[in-house]
Amino acid sequence: MASSDSVLKTLEETYEYICTSCAEDDLIKEAVKYCVECQRYCCQDCINIHRRIPVTKDHSFLDNSSVKSQGQSRSLPAIPTKQCSKHVGMIMYMYCKNHDVVCCHTCAVEDHRSCQDMVSVSDNIDQLYSQTDTSKTSSDIDRGIDDMNGEKNNTDALLQQLRDSKDAAIKTANDFRIEMEQLLRKLEEASVNEIENEYKKLETQLLDDKKKNDDLIDDLKNLKQLLVQASGNIAQQFVCSKLAQQYINTMDTGNISSSNIRYAEVLFRPWDELKTSIESKTKLGTTSAMLSGHDDLYKVTKTCKMDVRSLDDLHGCSITGSCIIDDTVLFTDSRTDKLIRYDILSSSLIDYCSTPRDPRGTCRVGDKEVAVACESVVQFLSVEDKLALSRSLEMKHKSYGIAYSNDKLYITDESKSLYMYDMSGNILKTVTSDNSGQPLFERSNHITFNDKKDRLFVGDDEKGLVCFNAECDYIETKTGPDVRPDGVCVDSYGNVIIANYHSSTILQCGRDGQKLGVIVNEANCPNHPRSVCIHTRLQRMFVSSYGNTVWVYHLCGK
Repeated sequence: MASSDSVLKTLEETYEYICTSCAEDDLIKEAVKYCVECQRYCCQDCINIHRRIPVTKDHSFLDNSSVKSQGQSRSLPAIPTKQCSKHVGMIMYMYCKNHDVVCCHTCAVEDHRSCQDMVSVSDNIDQLYSQTDTSKTSSDIDRGIDDMNGEKNNTDALLQQLRDSKDAAIKTANDFRIEMEQLLRKLEEASVNEIENEYKKLETQLLDDKKKNDDLIDDLKNLKQLLVQASGNIAQQFVCSKLAQQYINTMDTGNISSSNIRYAEVLFRPWDELKTSIESKTKLGTTSAMLSGHDDLYKVTKTCKMDVRSLDDLHGCSITGSCIIDDTVLFTDSRTDKLIRYDILSSSLIDYCSTPRDPRGTCRVGDKEVAVACESVVQFLSVEDKLALSRSLEMKHKSYGIAYSNDKLYITDESKSLYMYDMSGNILKTVTSDNSGQPLFERSNHITFNDKKDRLFVGDDEKGLVCFNAECDYIETKTGPDVRPDGVCVDSYGNVIIANYHSSTILQCGRDGQKLGVIVNEANCPNHPRSVCIHTRLQRMFVSSYGNTVWVYHLCGK
């Protein structure tokens, strides 16, 4: 007796096409149609089931004879199943060689009527498929997915940046309201003090008059008492009467200033123009929102200057470095050996702290800590409440520019070298030349990372903008007559801002260091700028040179 497996095998060999779904359940039935959407051969029973189910009842069926199968009848046939996005229900089975596109019959009629090389995909699949680099297409798709994931991550970062900027903008509005309330409170206190002072003046005057009245009344009462006591002694009554009359005639009431006064009051009349000025405003300030590209060139809308001398310094300072910490800006003063902190919005001094000799560059190394490159030491300071010295690292070379990333310090010496340190003060790498042995620096100045922390920029006012990766491997040097930076910094978009020492200009470069344009020309820039820092959200840029003055530029996108 034949086994069941041999029977199934015999049946399978008997039918040219077998039902795909039934075969999966070890049932061999002859397929009579091919479902385009399911990409399966179907027996009559499965077709009937298809037509009873709402999801599949509109599927398209092809006769087996119209299906070109590759290899065994169990394999998928070489026919297109993709429906046209323009014409519902139409299969994209045509290929236009002239335009290198696939389309449905309706598309062929409407858009490719004049094309000479229109062929059926199914009939020419062997030739067409051999000409199509499917693996390359798959790689292109993977690359596209990676690119889109990168764009998606960038969009997520922008959304977070937008949320953070909204919160910061609301905080700024709240802080401004509090500041205005404090100003109004001060005005109120001044007005109340003035009212109290004026009241005291009049009160003192009236109390003095009252005392004079009381004294006169007491004198008159005494005279009256004497007159009463003299009753029965007409001689004594005569004397007392004359004395009383004489006192009354000579009594000085002119000294009592209130004798002719009918009103005593202190009035306060508010300044209507102050109220009108506030009432004329519909909000506390202006709001702007923008989606700007990484390479949009900043535009200066306003320029002002700050005198950044500390309170106990009347002899001047020399600002050689700066950095942004939250909504404050820090300046290093190499003349008085101080780190000075200012509030950005109010341009007011917050505090300052003495540092080791000759502070130059400064950078953030944590949420509440900064590092300052001094002559032969890196000094760390807390910025949590008041500026305060903390630990320090001794250097065996001069320190000028400083940057921080991933628990490493990057330090220049204003000469020929760039150093990479760990946070314990151990030198991890020293860079002086490129792979060919050529010196990289004439004067290694300030230093900064881009926003992704994968590229390091060193300003050299003789060589140009020298670029490295995060491991201090040399990449290239950006040069040009106006690319001779001392100060360098990066905004939140990754743009590199450079302060050109010799040309006295401020340039904006892209994330890769490529020049985008001039933000501040020589006519509007301090002579020989030494440091630059930028607050992207508040759109303020600070540029320092020799002396007490820091130039503050209000910015907007292009």
